[in-house]
Amino acid sequence: MSTSENTAFWIVTGAASGIGAAVVRAARHTGVNVLALDVDEAKGLALASETGALFRRCDISDMAQWQQLVEFLNAAKTEFGAPTHIHLNAGIQIAPPTAPLSEYQLEAVTLERYRRMMSVNVDGVVFGLQSLLPLLSPGAAIVVTASLAGVTPYSVDPLYAMSKHAVVGLVRSLAPELATRGINIHALCPGAVDTAIIPHAQKTEDARFMSPEALALDVIELMTETESGKSWIRLSETKPRYVIRAPGDKTA
Repeated sequence: MSTSENTAFWIVTGAASGIGAAVVRAARHTGVNVLALDVDEAKGLALASETGALFRRCDISDMAQWQQLVEFLNAAKTEFGAPTHIHLNAGIQIAPPTAPLSEYQLEAVTLERYRRMMSVNVDGVVFGLQSLLPLLSPGAAIVVTASLAGVTPYSVDPLYAMSKHAVVGLVRSLAPELATRGINIHALCPGAVDTAIIPHAQKTEDARFMSPEALALDVIELMTETESGKSWIRLSETKPRYVIRAPGDKTA
């Protein structure tokens, strides 16, 4: 990655495909420096070659790899500066997309699949925030990809819904303290998006999915949104996103 004159420095997880890759492309299009993180090294390096972003392989469920990333960022601070925009995007569902829908149900879930999903969807966000928040300055912004399943029931994959509810709760709960430091945090909660984690059984002829590119525009815009700690819903590319507020939200 060649250093941009733009002082913004983005970090994107789950960056090799789907919403993450679309965000990397959109951010690079604005001329900012971007560090793309993913476990898929082949796709990540291809994206870096295409966009000029910097790619680093990182399993976000592994705290040791986050610590190594922080060491790298500190060493590269003279070149890139401190991170200014964080998009914690990586996520998976409880079963592989090729699995029948019966394998997404609670009774069929194996411990291995449960631990892996929670380690990506919840630990990956917690570890990312723990690692990166000390590096951020006032004016920084964070967007976490949650899901519509984080604010409404999702009977197809109940444990995925549980993990995304946890993410929404964390964003809402951290926002007041982060606001005192001049840092905004947002949860983006899209409906169905055409990404690799969607169960193939849901991809019927009449199914309608949003494009990752449409959600990338939401991420770009939310980085400048000052109403922190809210859950931003996107149901359709043709309708505006809106906020679902927590009970007792005095700004409602």
